Formats: sequence, C-alpha cells, structure tokens
Amino acid sequence: MDGYLNYLSLEYDSVWDTKPSWCQPWTILLSGAVAIAGSWLPIHSVVITTGVSFVICAWWYIFLYSYPKAYNEMIAERRRKVASGAEDTYGMEKIQ
Repeated sequence: MDGYLNYLSLEYDSVWDTKPSWCQPWTILLSGAVAIAGSWLPIHSVVITTGVSFVICAWWYIFLYSYPKAYNEMIAERRRKVASGAEDTYGMEKIQ
C-alpha cells in the first residue's frame, strides 16, 4: 500500500482541471470581450473603453498566463521533491 501511495499524485496536471466550467479559459476570454464591447457600445467613449481594455488585459495576463505558469512550476517542484524522497505525496517532509 505504501508503494502505491508514494506514487499517487494529488495534483492535477493542469490548473484548469481544478476549476469549474464557468472559470475556464474560454469563459475568461469571452467575458472579457463582452466587457470591452459592452463599454464601447452604449457610450462610444475611447477613454472608457481603453481603461476597461487595460483592466481586462491585465486580468487575462494574470489568469491566463501568470497563474497557470506558477501552478505548473509549483507542481513540478513538488514532484521533484517527491521523486528525490524529500517529501511524501502529501507534501510532508520525510524524517530521515
């Protein structure tokens, strides 16, 4: 049983596997595009639409690039520690 638990991965390969259907990349892109279009259509203000676009692009950068990259790096580090024997699959340091 211990052999099985030592190779059990409690992490998901992709951060998107941990998210509900309403928080997937396509919904983030779609809702951002709707927000940008929604800021332009009723008022036709370049200044407001530019501001909304800046906020949406920052949101896209964080949630579509930075966060998944950090998650992948964290998972890779945990897997290295498990493979080297420094931690068990639950993230607990092994006592030598």
